[in-house]
Amino acid sequence: MAIYHFSGKVISRATGRSAVASAAYRAAERLTNERDGLTHDFTRKEGVEHAEIVLPDGVAADWAKDRAALWNAAEFAEKRKDARVAREFQIALPHELTGEQRLELCRDFARELSTRYGAAVDFAIHAPHEASDIRNHHAHVMMTTRVVTAEGLGEKTLLERENKWLLAQGLATTDVQIRDLRQAWEGVANEHLARAGLDVRIDHRSHLTRGLSIEPTEHMGVHATQMQRKGMEVSRGRLDEAASRRNAELIAEKPDQVLSLITAEKSVFDRRDIARALHRAIDDPELFQTALASVMASPALVELQAERADAETGEILAARYSTREMVTIESGMAAAAERLAEARNHGVDQRRVDLAIEHQDAAIRAGVAAGLSAKMESGEIDAAERDRQVAGARLSDEQRRAVEYVTGPERIAVVVGFAGAGKSTMLAAAREAWEAQGYQVHGAALAGRAAEGLEESSGIASRTLASWDRSWQNERHQLGRGDVLVVDEAGMVGSRQLARFVGEAEVRGAKLVLVGDHEQLQAIGAGASFRAIAETVGHVELSDIRRQREGWQREASVAFATHRTAEGLAAYRAAGAIRLAGDMAEARAAIVREYLADRDQRPDGTRVAMAHRRADVRALNEEIRSALQERGELARVRPSDEIGDGPPHAQERPRALIYQNSDGKREFAEGDRIVFLENNRDLGVKNGMLGTVEAVEPGRVVARLDGATRVAGSGDYARAVSVSLDTYSAIDHGYATTIHKNQGATVDRAYVLASGTMDRHLTYVAMTRHREGVQLHVARDEF
Repeated sequence: MAIYHFSGKVISRATGRSAVASAAYRAAERLTNERDGLTHDFTRKEGVEHAEIVLPDGVAADWAKDRAALWNAAEFAEKRKDARVAREFQIALPHELTGEQRLELCRDFARELSTRYGAAVDFAIHAPHEASDIRNHHAHVMMTTRVVTAEGLGEKTLLERENKWLLAQGLATTDVQIRDLRQAWEGVANEHLARAGLDVRIDHRSHLTRGLSIEPTEHMGVHATQMQRKGMEVSRGRLDEAASRRNAELIAEKPDQVLSLITAEKSVFDRRDIARALHRAIDDPELFQTALASVMASPALVELQAERADAETGEILAARYSTREMVTIESGMAAAAERLAEARNHGVDQRRVDLAIEHQDAAIRAGVAAGLSAKMESGEIDAAERDRQVAGARLSDEQRRAVEYVTGPERIAVVVGFAGAGKSTMLAAAREAWEAQGYQVHGAALAGRAAEGLEESSGIASRTLASWDRSWQNERHQLGRGDVLVVDEAGMVGSRQLARFVGEAEVRGAKLVLVGDHEQLQAIGAGASFRAIAETVGHVELSDIRRQREGWQREASVAFATHRTAEGLAAYRAAGAIRLAGDMAEARAAIVREYLADRDQRPDGTRVAMAHRRADVRALNEEIRSALQERGELARVRPSDEIGDGPPHAQERPRALIYQNSDGKREFAEGDRIVFLENNRDLGVKNGMLGTVEAVEPGRVVARLDGATRVAGSGDYARAVSVSLDTYSAIDHGYATTIHKNQGATVDRAYVLASGTMDRHLTYVAMTRHREGVQLHVARDEF
């Protein structure tokens, strides 16, 4: 079970500490404090998985990417002998996430801190010590006490201001800011847990705030932990004997309090989850067993599924439980959904629905025509074939039925669709019909990226569920009778949160449309509330895969979506689309060859290489670029060229320059593939968006985004963006990207590098991004 831990402290000279020494220890580096001449060498320290410095968006402060320069600047910026030189937060990372997912989580939270305070944030991820709990993944997050600028460190951040000054400015005090940060960590972590498909959540509230009397686990400090590892006695334990006994007595009297702790994190659980929760509260083995018996006998516990043997493997599957409270919430939500389904006062005139469908058909035909123009020019197809394909381009019968269903009079509608079945296209038509009828259409999703994806693909202005929740708590942006609220990825939403949205729609007279993936109806854990509503009010299915062009590939996509992963892989293996290699280097080399061969044969086609691990993605990008340079198709940078801020040496076009991006130095040349790694409204780019570099200039890259077409009557591209590396450095090579960044993407051909870190969901995403074909490359030594 995921554990919430967020603690903060200041690094102050008053206690004899320095920012340089602290940074050296946390990052396992050798740094010299230029203020006192002391060198701190922790290069032999083990367990540091990753260390990285994050700067605020739009701040050109490359000097601060150097750890020694940053923390020495922090030391020299303060004159007082008792000055605060840095602030540190320690956070527990969910062990349920993979290493890559924990890194993305830390990076997102570091960006949150950096953007909020304008500070430089230096985080280090530490692995569990071999002598401690193997689930104890955690991160140390150091933040400057001053705003970072291009010239150095500036004024104090708001977190370091005196409360008197803050109150005079109408700003939150330090304590309130810390409380907000505790809640912010909960939000970011829960978003990543949901994105990973895990029915697990953390809660920043204390036991007291939640009305619980159980004494929580006491976090042991770093020095006490080190002493204990050496076999020395410490005065503080994880939980003292008296507290353990008090907890045991309380649990015997009120076993439902343990169940409340569990359901705050996950709605469906098993006996092992109960045991883990008890272990946090009770150390004594005998008291533990007594408490476990009390909880298992609690009338608040409900068995959803008895222990059973898997019919195929014979594996014993643990019994699954929930609580009467959760069952009540879900049954109440189902009853509210039933009332919404019976309230038939939110329909759209059929003529407006027909017109919206007609407009969407026209948009689809225009898109197909634009996509076929290159094939016409190359002679791959003739005019008759182009006209035939354009004439047949339209919403499918399933999509048309779905548009008519969601625009019907019922105040709730549920849509379930496979990946690639055209949910977004259907919603775009429905939005037009709703708006033509005079309704205001809003979107919501659990994760920020999902909300942005919903808005981009359907035109529905969208925000996160948490943002809607906060607005309603402050009595802002209330729904009304003229509103339609579309919730995307509804199967990822927990029962309590989804119940609030169903209740809000019922009370305010709005219409609620829940959209989810077919996969989210399968598991008994995540998606239980979505499944309950779908079963109660009915739903429309989009099972006709539109993305893949071959029938057998569409059938394989359905297999991946319905947990029949082996069946889906077998179909691709039979078609010769799974390639075995001796090792990862051989597998990458095969992907490079096939990627470049497709590039030669179909220059106007779209393609992407994918891997789960960032290290594999980086290697693929480097090897594809190296091959293009060897062929003379991509320029190289001369060793003496400046890094993007000075004039390059004269060289034949296409030119190439080295730039400093958010993760180090990268060489970009005209013709390079580029990926954007952060949203930026000014540029009009979103995280994961791909493009092609059209020009490189000192300090600037000009790229044409995928899907762009030439503006009629000019030689310009409609979606070319000019990126100043001074204000936006979140770019990287885009020949290969992570599987995660390809969620929602569509390309002609995909090349996937398999790894042992991939699960069923990642395989589903990777094997369903293509229109024409996908190759899965597997290294024998990886498995």
